[in-house]
Amino acid sequence: GVKSIGKVCLLAVPVCFGILITLCIRTCMDPYGPQGFLTLINPQWSTLSQATAWLEAAAHVVFSLQLGTGVISNYGGYNKFNHNIIRDCWVIIIGHIFWVLLSVFLIFSLFGVAYKEDTINLKNLSPDHPLISITGEGVWLGAITLVESSFNELSYDWLWAGLFFILMVIICITSIFGYVELITNTLISPSATCFRFKPLLSLLTVLSLSLIGLLLTTEGGIHIYYLLHTSLASWPLLLFTIITILTSVYSHGISYIVKDISSMCKTKLSHTISSHFTVIITTI
Repeated sequence: GVKSIGKVCLLAVPVCFGILITLCIRTCMDPYGPQGFLTLINPQWSTLSQATAWLEAAAHVVFSLQLGTGVISNYGGYNKFNHNIIRDCWVIIIGHIFWVLLSVFLIFSLFGVAYKEDTINLKNLSPDHPLISITGEGVWLGAITLVESSFNELSYDWLWAGLFFILMVIICITSIFGYVELITNTLISPSATCFRFKPLLSLLTVLSLSLIGLLLTTEGGIHIYYLLHTSLASWPLLLFTIITILTSVYSHGISYIVKDISSMCKTKLSHTISSHFTVIITTI
């Protein structure tokens, strides 16, 4: 149940941060690690004038925080009415900021370890050959570029590569917990009598996802992965998220959302906070 998931995450989240910090410290011990980070982190301000950059940034925020996918709202449904959700939002946002900063530092440092003096050339690529064409993304970035090119340059490379894969496995498992809980609650929501079958439905959901995952282990599995990633996990998910947020705000009403948040948190929101919050919701 959700209590068991909460206990697992209480252990998994500190472990993930601990492994990530450990890997960051190890890359700092290599002379090319911090140098690679400082080289690649230097911004190109002209990119801010491109609309596609802002759209991609917004999409990454939606995907990384799982906004509108139903996972966070599903977990939030177990809270009591007077639970302080504003505090939880701040915890999630601050934790996410630290996670992103550490992840960016780790990836850029590993690029510096792999390419050494040639790291500066990664910033001078033409638009026809972007950085992603060299480093790859997703599975290719994690399993090929970082493991074979970056960790291989470190002493005890098997140890750091193993910690990196352990980190990836923990992240994937904790994400799967949320989606399994979401799918199960969706199946039992039509009738309250189905609640007693929730453990069985959770097991069947996990088995079904496992069988689907077996397709990815075949020779054509990588093609199936990219097909699913392109047709389901990118713009369709973003479109569904936007529709969910818009319909929720429109059906409930902005004024009632602000009023309910104030009631749940047992805090009277100031006029400044309420007005800014209303503007943000209206913009969304």
